[in-house]
Amino acid sequence: MSQSRRPLRPPPAWATRTGLVRLASRPPVGLDAAQALQDRLHRYCWGFDERRHDVLVDTFTADAVWVGDVMGETSIGPHRGRDAVLSWLAAFWEHQRDQRRHVVTNFVLEEMSDTTATAMAYLLLLGASKSSAALEAAGLYRVEYRLEQDGAWRISHLTAGFDAPFWKTEVESMEPWVRELFGITRHEPPTS
Repeated sequence: MSQSRRPLRPPPAWATRTGLVRLASRPPVGLDAAQALQDRLHRYCWGFDERRHDVLVDTFTADAVWVGDVMGETSIGPHRGRDAVLSWLAAFWEHQRDQRRHVVTNFVLEEMSDTTATAMAYLLLLGASKSSAALEAAGLYRVEYRLEQDGAWRISHLTAGFDAPFWKTEVESMEPWVRELFGITRHEPPTS
């Protein structure tokens, strides 16, 4: 049996498909602002990991920007506008052969006004496949939020900083379609 035809263990988004996870697309009413900001970042992670487009749609502002920085050497994006961000995120789903779990810790609120906020958090990205789990990447998020007309805080700008790449090969040896999939727009290898 070929590698691509083997059943995935676990199959991605298994918890949603089996009904174990029944995540609402919107946070509950009554959260204070700090709770709502943290909840929104966590819903972004859950939405991606459980492949829930409806959760991700409500996570971002219409003009949201997603950008990545890998060790200050490689830029990912920027992806501009909610539709572009969601398209880019969902493009990974057909290629990912594992169950991703974004673990966000050390959430700190840096700035906050009545309508905007900026927060930082650490990221541990886990992947489970072949009935085992491993650390895929570590890094941080810098998240800018905006309070919208409907009273919901949404992510307006998300920067993901990675301490190590989450791909398995050197950028220089990637095929063009792989560089495009990851959204690599700049790469400056370190000099010796």
